[in-house]
This record gives sequence, C-alpha cells and structure tokens, in this order.
Amino acid sequence: PVYYTLFDSLPQDLAGIQGTSRLKEDFGMTTSHFIIVDDGLPARDMEALTDEIEQVDGIRQVLSYEKFLGGGVPREVLPTEVRQIFCAGGHEMLLANSSYESGTEAQNAQLDALNAIVKRYDPNGVITGEGAMTKDLIEVADVDFRSVSIASIAAVFLIIAISFRSASIPVLLVAAIESAIMINMGIPYFTGTTLPFVASIVIGTIQLGATVDYAILMTTRYKAERLNGEDKKKAVMTALRTSAPSIIVSGMGLFAATFGVALYSNIDIVGSMCMLMARGAIISVLLVLLVALMTCVFSTLDNAVTLVHSSGETDIGQWPRALLALSGLAAGFVFDWKSRQYMGPIMYCVMMLSTTD
Repeated sequence: PVYYTLFDSLPQDLAGIQGTSRLKEDFGMTTSHFIIVDDGLPARDMEALTDEIEQVDGIRQVLSYEKFLGGGVPREVLPTEVRQIFCAGGHEMLLANSSYESGTEAQNAQLDALNAIVKRYDPNGVITGEGAMTKDLIEVADVDFRSVSIASIAAVFLIIAISFRSASIPVLLVAAIESAIMINMGIPYFTGTTLPFVASIVIGTIQLGATVDYAILMTTRYKAERLNGEDKKKAVMTALRTSAPSIIVSGMGLFAATFGVALYSNIDIVGSMCMLMARGAIISVLLVLLVALMTCVFSTLDNAVTLVHSSGETDIGQWPRALLALSGLAAGFVFDWKSRQYMGPIMYCVMMLSTTD
C-alpha cells in the first residue's frame, strides 16, 4: 500500500497535523471539495445540484448560496462582500465537506460521483481541492512512473550493450538488478508497510543506476579472464574473488550513508526512501554475488554431466529433452498461479540457470 498525501508523511505531533486530526474526529471533515459552476445557472438548478451532492456517500455537508438564502432572495440586494463569498468572476462556488481521506478508493469513487452530477448541470463545471488534486496525481503518476521505469531500463540496457558490444550481457545484468529491486519493493508488501507513492520510481531508478555497477565490475573481470584463456569455472571464481571486496565496500558505503538518515529522520517520506535504498544496496550486493556463485555451481555441474556422458559411463539419452518439455508445461501453470504474482522470481531462477552456457 502507498499514500499520496503530505499529511501521512509528517510527524503526527505537529500542531497542523493535530488540528487536521481534530477536524476529522470532532467534525467528520477530512477533506473539502470546491465545486465551481457557471453563476448563470437557474436558482432551481443550483438547489437541485446542492441536494444531489448532499446525497452522495461520505458527504457531510454542502455550503452554497442557495443553501443559506434560497433562490427567492435576489443576489443584487446583498452587499458585494457577501456575494463574493460564493460568486466571483462569472462563477459560483459550492463547498462540500467529505468524511473520506484523500487518495483512498472511497474518495476517488466519491469524486467520480460528484463529477457526474456536476457535469449534468454544467458541462464546464469543475471540482478542485485536496481530494481532486490527489486523484489527478494518482492518475498522472501511474502513467509517468511506468514511462520513466521503462526509459531508465532501456537507457541502462543500451549503455551496457554499447560498452560490451553484446546483446545478451545487458539482459543478464539488468535482470539481476531488477530482481533485486523487485525483492526490495516486495518486502514492504509482506510486512504491511505503507510507502510514499514516489517510492517505486525513486528506488527503481536509484537502485538500478547505483548498483548495476556491481554487476558490470564482475562481468568485466569475468570477460577478461575468459580472454586470457581460462575456463568458465576458473574465470567465475577469479572474478568473484577479485571483485567481491570492491562490491561489498561500495554496497556497505551506500548502506551506511542511507541507513543512518532512515533511523534519524522524523519525516516518513525521507525515512522510508532511505531505508529502501539501504536495504536495496544490501540486496543488490548479495544478488550479484549469488549470480556469480550460482553460475559457477551450474557450470561445474554442466561440465561434470557432459564429461560423464562423453565417456560412455552413463547414457543421458533423451532425458534432457523430456525434462525440458515437462519444465515448460510446469512453468506455464506456475506463471498463472495467483494472477502471475510469482512470475518475476521464476524468471530470475531461469536467468541464473541459463548463465551456465
């Protein structure tokens, strides 16, 4: 779960936060909607609009000119200062107080219902306020975050592909770090931790950019050893032995710099982001080292099976093809299990197994 409001990210003992809490507890006023319509609407339409808005679930009260004076009192007899409370610039304002919190599904459904009512009376009418702007933020953020995530992955993929002149290495490196990001962002889901809405995009880009260097460092050393004539097993072990200290030091440096801020900060959005970055650094380091270790293990296993088969001691026969067919069928069922929630981890396991070639 995520939150979109500044209220949830600030310390709850602040005077402004306590005042907002009292409005909610004592008066049932969590958010307020400001409804702007054309002041040329007939008085009977304004009264009907006010009545319909009052019937919407979660609306505690509606304040409008017609609510206080009714349509029988001409506006011209009122002082200008009084008229301008509700009418100005050719528009009339209605204030609707809601008991729902901003950014919740109930609030968004309420805004949809209010918007449908307002548009029936004035097609140019608009709803603004904290709740409406938060709803717009949710809709815009979902599109922007998806685009930014794809763009960052594509940019890193392209840079690695140009640097290594390879199409397969970027897939392996980016997949390793994206798997670490997935694990990092999956932990709050299982622990029930609520995160700020910017957490996914900020952590996704920072962790990808900051920790993909770990995989690049190890891959560069592995390729150098292979060019020197070493076999796969020895090349992986050399890369792991020489690169691991640098990777661990770099990861621990990022962890120490962010973990302290996460413990000290009273602002939830700052603490949450730093905690995610600290945990992401550790997960990325472990995952990169694990990929190298698993590559060595499966490479050794592959070589052993190949030698046994070539020596004639054991005829593997058609078993690999049969296992491949069965694993393909099993993967199809597992991918669809629980609405494909476990597709990511399974694909990561497949990625590690594929590195033996």
